[in-house]
Amino acid sequence: MKKSIKKPLIVFLACLLIMIAAMSLAYAFQIDFGKIDVSIWQIETDNGEVITYKLYVPDSATADNPSPAVLLIHGYQNDKDTSGAYALELARRGIVAMCLDAYGHGDTTIGMVSRGYTSHKIPKWEATVKGPERFLLMMSFSTLDFYTLPDVAESNMDSSMGGRIAYSLLKEMPFVDSDNMGVAGHSMGTYAAWSIAETFQDHKAVLLECGELIPEEYYDSENIEFHNVLLLQAKYEEFTAFCDYTHSTSGLMDTELRYHDFAGQDSPISWNTTYGDFYDGTARRIQLLNINHRLVTISHEGMATTVEWFEKAFDIDPLISSDNQIAIYKELLIFIGLLAALISMLPLLVILIRTKFFADVSQKIPNHPKTLMTKKKWWKAALVAIIISAVTYPFITQLGHGLVPVPENIFKMTVGNGIITWFFLLAVIAFFMLRYWFKRGEGKETGVTLNDLGLADENKPDKLPWKIIGKSVLLAFILVLSIYVYVTIFSIIFGLDFRFIWPLLRPFSGSRGWQFLVYLPFYLLFFLVNGGVKLYGQMRQSELSSPAKTQLVWWLRSIVVMLGGLFIIALIEYIPFFAGIGAGMDILFTSTFGGPFISYLIVIIPQFILFFFLSTYAYRKTGYVYVGSVILAILGSWALTASSSFM
Repeated sequence: MKKSIKKPLIVFLACLLIMIAAMSLAYAFQIDFGKIDVSIWQIETDNGEVITYKLYVPDSATADNPSPAVLLIHGYQNDKDTSGAYALELARRGIVAMCLDAYGHGDTTIGMVSRGYTSHKIPKWEATVKGPERFLLMMSFSTLDFYTLPDVAESNMDSSMGGRIAYSLLKEMPFVDSDNMGVAGHSMGTYAAWSIAETFQDHKAVLLECGELIPEEYYDSENIEFHNVLLLQAKYEEFTAFCDYTHSTSGLMDTELRYHDFAGQDSPISWNTTYGDFYDGTARRIQLLNINHRLVTISHEGMATTVEWFEKAFDIDPLISSDNQIAIYKELLIFIGLLAALISMLPLLVILIRTKFFADVSQKIPNHPKTLMTKKKWWKAALVAIIISAVTYPFITQLGHGLVPVPENIFKMTVGNGIITWFFLLAVIAFFMLRYWFKRGEGKETGVTLNDLGLADENKPDKLPWKIIGKSVLLAFILVLSIYVYVTIFSIIFGLDFRFIWPLLRPFSGSRGWQFLVYLPFYLLFFLVNGGVKLYGQMRQSELSSPAKTQLVWWLRSIVVMLGGLFIIALIEYIPFFAGIGAGMDILFTSTFGGPFISYLIVIIPQFILFFFLSTYAYRKTGYVYVGSVILAILGSWALTASSSFM
């Protein structure tokens, strides 16, 4: 064994060991150490499409002793495993749980467009909206196919998003007590839950995690009943629909919609109080959780309230305390496995660049003090990048999400269209600023070369090294492929992928692999220009006293440049929340610029923090921006297209 690769090889093997141990233990928690059978299945439709679900069956549920059951539907931009925490805690208490991949999500191959849409928008039904099909779909989430409002059925096909089909299947399973069933949904999934409960009037309970309440005049309230409904209300709710189209939770319980239409009372009601009776299905409760919209999916209090609610609705004795929960341990262990997998790319990179084939992919970092930015100029450039990012993010992402006229049969990822629109704009702005700086500005004055920008070999500093570029791309693909191999194995053996609460890296299914290739160029452009040439070239920094210190400082500064604008948007959104005023973006502008992409910050910020640690390391080890930029582009496009919703 060559001494030069011994240390990185040991680190690589240690990462693999930690990853395997963490994922194995996460699986043990998922099956409650053998007390729950967890399996993934698919429902085949007549047209060859599939609806995917994950089934949690406690060992107490048998054909001779059927158990109550709950169908759980996730929210927008999530998948069946986002419902996994609630499913696990229900199954530990003897309740069969089925987690569905709704239309356009996870491994279900039917697109969101099969949900249907209208040109009207609640709550102002008299107003109509126009735009691309995906925009009409987003505007129609609040519209359910059983509403009696005029024109509601113009294109509204299945607001259960496959939930009715799954509920029917669950009802027929031999180990399920078909007289004791319920339905649960989070965010977008709450609309599916309402739709399923409307169809199956023998349901015993409904759970709404951050759900919109339905006025009685919207449907045939004399003949349709919703039994024993629990609403988990996030105190810091980014979506106005779930706060009755107001800016905060303050005063919600004083509205007629809440106390009369929902709770059946004649006067204002209180938080965390049960009204009505479980026996006749009139039980109602609104639990206020001191948390935000997305984190309700892992809320300890939310899960405790939920299991107690279903136990009462199903009239079963509690097996264990509602506070006895293990779901968070599973999530943390998966996160450790994810971190170990990502970190394993670093020693593997070192091993590969020390081979003969990839040796020329690495060079010394350019050391030309004259071309380095002064500290003052670096912070000025960073401030410009932060301002551009902050000003454009809420508006351009929403524009791309719904209104940019891209071919929807090619660009099928809904949130993805918003992200790549923003990426493309930032990359174009950065490119022309870089070009001016390099051709006519300070870059030209100080003699900056392509080598200084991390683009060229030190021996030919003004010529692009196409052979090295090709090898760099290949190297990046090999490194990310190793992660894909790991997660595929864990998905097959354990039914687990790499995530923390929400989807991140999972195997491709259906046509998602082709979508990866469609969106990859936009990610590559952004990470090569903004997160590569600009970050490590134009804003190049001097190395510090040790490699560890250099890695840490450069990484932290890359976070400042690349995420500073998003941190500002997060502060604008959440400081008013914590002050009890409401969602900042909604107050400053309108709810159009809040919602999905503001909530998405809780996903994209941690994701980018991890990613830029990798690219910083890759630049330090290779002296080029190519490997790191391509790694980030692949990971980003993979996370988007393998996990996010599609039309």
